[in-house]
Amino acid sequence: MIAYNREWLDALLTKEAAERWRKKGLLSAEKWESVQAQFHTGFYSPNVFVRIGLAIFCMVLLLAMLGLVAWAVEPDTETGFALFSIFWGGVWLLALEFILIRQHKHFGSGLDDMLLYAGTMAVVGGLGNLLPGMSEPLAWCFLALPFLVAGSIRYLDRLMAAAAFFCALWIVLLIVKEVPSLAIYLLPFSGMLFSGVAYFFAQKGQQTNTQRHWHGVFAMVELLALVAFYASGNYSVVQQTGADWFSMEQVPLSWFFWAFTFAVPGLYIWQGLRSKDRLALDVGLGCAVAAVLTFRYYFHVLPLAWVSVAGGAVLFVVSYFSIRYLRNNFAAYTYEEDEKDSLLQKAQEQIFDQTIAGQAVSPSPQKDRMGGGQFGGGGASGDF
Repeated sequence: MIAYNREWLDALLTKEAAERWRKKGLLSAEKWESVQAQFHTGFYSPNVFVRIGLAIFCMVLLLAMLGLVAWAVEPDTETGFALFSIFWGGVWLLALEFILIRQHKHFGSGLDDMLLYAGTMAVVGGLGNLLPGMSEPLAWCFLALPFLVAGSIRYLDRLMAAAAFFCALWIVLLIVKEVPSLAIYLLPFSGMLFSGVAYFFAQKGQQTNTQRHWHGVFAMVELLALVAFYASGNYSVVQQTGADWFSMEQVPLSWFFWAFTFAVPGLYIWQGLRSKDRLALDVGLGCAVAAVLTFRYYFHVLPLAWVSVAGGAVLFVVSYFSIRYLRNNFAAYTYEEDEKDSLLQKAQEQIFDQTIAGQAVSPSPQKDRMGGGQFGGGGASGDF
């Protein structure tokens, strides 16, 4: 299902965990070198600047090659352009699979990213031009969704996962929009329901070890679900949608959506603090800013300069007392650096030494003793 080497992906996860431990001072230089030597990967994964440069280079190269071939072939009909697009999209996806990934071991290099995006868009665009009745956005979303989901699953791509999330959400909204007489009432709640279901499955996926390679994809879906849930009930979004789609100036149940606009950010912040969820906390703070801006857009109580001064003063006071509290009270969130000599961290260091760094040299099995099999129950396995 995954195009990349699973053992190398596990090695990357182990090295990332070891890096976090090393930065906290829980892993010595010798143990870090042992982890680096034991968990080797053959992926080509350059830094972010090289990755962006290679992606831009690949995009320019693909466009130049496509333009040159199109100038030579000259497909002069709509069907010809569609087949031309599907052919080159398939070529790029095959090159991604068999040349970049299997042969040259690229993983997040920029070249594989751009080939994935360009190949998917070319195939979807070509198929859309071939199929009848593709003038509606809903038809395009139904066509693109399977490709986006497959790309995010096979290539662990977060951008494809984000596109699949928005594509599925758009499908739900466009279907509900056609419900006669009730669409204006159902649209916000359908967006909330879809976001809640997506958030639930993203949370479950991140808690499952067998799906550890997709944790980044699930994290992206979780982030988008939190944002989409709030946007679905934000008063400004509901009002603008009703005006654009249904020419309605007055929002039905306006009191509910005003309460939703201010209550959900507080709920996110409370949930983030209670369950030690940094993502929910950050999104809650961002939604709180959006709630203030929404109120300011409809009600001009004070001049903008006074609002900025008052908001800055409130943030300063909250930050000051939060730092004072976190200095004097041990909690899940703290302002101080981790203590390196705590009993818990010493135990963690010993566990890490035994389970990871201690595996660098494995003793040879003794053939002259009974028992000690490889199974967890203590019985003998194939080796005695």
